[in-house]
Amino acid sequence: MPITRGTRADGTRPSVPLGAIAALSGVASVVGFLLVLEFASGLTQGWLSPLLPSILQRYDTAAASLNWVNAVYLLSSAVCVPLLSKLGDRYGHRRFLVVAAVSVAVGSVLVAVAPTFEILLLGRAVQGPLAAFLSLEFAIVRERAGSLAGRAIGLIVGALALGGSAGLLLSGVARQHLSLSATLWIPAALMILMVPVAALLVPETTLRTTGRLDWAGAALLSAGLVLLLAAVGNGSGWGWTDARTVGGIAGGLTVLAVWVRFEQRVAYPFVDVSLLMRGGLGLPVLAGLFAGAELFGSQAASALYLGLPASTGVGLGLTVLQLGLVLLAFGLAAFAGTWLAPRLSERAGSRTALAVGALLTAAGYVLTALAHDAVATFVIWQVMVGVGNGLVLATLSTYVVTLAPADAVGISSGLLNTARTVGGAVSGAAFAALMAALSTHVPGVAKPVTVEAGYVTVWLACAALVIVVAALAFRLPANNHDPEGRRGR
Repeated sequence: MPITRGTRADGTRPSVPLGAIAALSGVASVVGFLLVLEFASGLTQGWLSPLLPSILQRYDTAAASLNWVNAVYLLSSAVCVPLLSKLGDRYGHRRFLVVAAVSVAVGSVLVAVAPTFEILLLGRAVQGPLAAFLSLEFAIVRERAGSLAGRAIGLIVGALALGGSAGLLLSGVARQHLSLSATLWIPAALMILMVPVAALLVPETTLRTTGRLDWAGAALLSAGLVLLLAAVGNGSGWGWTDARTVGGIAGGLTVLAVWVRFEQRVAYPFVDVSLLMRGGLGLPVLAGLFAGAELFGSQAASALYLGLPASTGVGLGLTVLQLGLVLLAFGLAAFAGTWLAPRLSERAGSRTALAVGALLTAAGYVLTALAHDAVATFVIWQVMVGVGNGLVLATLSTYVVTLAPADAVGISSGLLNTARTVGGAVSGAAFAALMAALSTHVPGVAKPVTVEAGYVTVWLACAALVIVVAALAFRLPANNHDPEGRRGR
């Protein structure tokens, strides 16, 4: 006998099949566990940056070497994200989510107990699969959540943003009261707990891609990305005209071009390039590149401006705790944007939601460039940026997941995440060089200080990047899950 919920206007009760309620409950539980995993992922990703000065002191290494703490993780993730995403499509997404969680837990423990700086870098490399969580989770949601997939993806992206902001705040607070080792054990313990969550509480997907795995294509893609990112990430230290930098960038781009040609000729390619060129995925992946360049490129500049003391003549002089609270507000704003994204897409379409998010983000950066002398004003503009970024990231992710073939959701969303990473690496290096060029010596301050024009230039450049995303939004083909796509069928 069906159970009922609610009352119609005429006083009768509509019947809701018990199976439908059980299905909704099952979707909610799956999404809930994935939210926990992604929040933990974000917290772990944000945890280390505030601890870099303590790491420098513990290992008595050169300040320039600290760049490798993030560079090694970036290079590892560039290899792991496409590979684990493709393996998930072939052998099961939950299975490789567990593999990724185990690897991250082991890497986090290595970082916490590392007796030398080299072991710490090894731990960071082993943490690389952390960046693959998102694409594997998207594939699980696509299969399990059905028509609710868009809303679930928005919440998962929001959990990542919120976790990252919480990590930046809580690691600084923890370090004030705990030793460095104890502080590093917090994300390690959390990731150890995530292994049984992924293994026992997340369901496996059932659809599999067929054919042999293209290991040669995987190797070419990985080699091209590693060469490119290694050169870009070290360009400031090596020098942009250094043979290693020029050779790495040229070599990486050449290998990627060879990879594209190779993938077009094999029977079972690692990535079906036709999906990018003719299948509609190329433009959203390109938009992801510009969105990642804006998001990751702006973070260091904005955080530095907030934390610089007034004695430098620029900056707002926030304490570590105050800075963490501002970054947490940004994370909450991004979460709000990811919550709004599927609702706006359902009413106006993905293209409109993406354009609105990009233009809101651009407006926030322009206003930040115009008025940034008071903390309250700065926070208001950055909240706009946060909401806009949440809209952009959630809308792009949902668009790619729903457009991708059912047996290629993992690799398709993995390419989007990799494009964001590459965009962030390139813009981060370019903005660092720009800020170094627009710096001056301030009496009483040991290191050169970037002048106000340097920060303004970065914010305006970020506005230009997301305006490109808005322009690309209107060129995207209508998604069949959107209102205009359904009308066009």
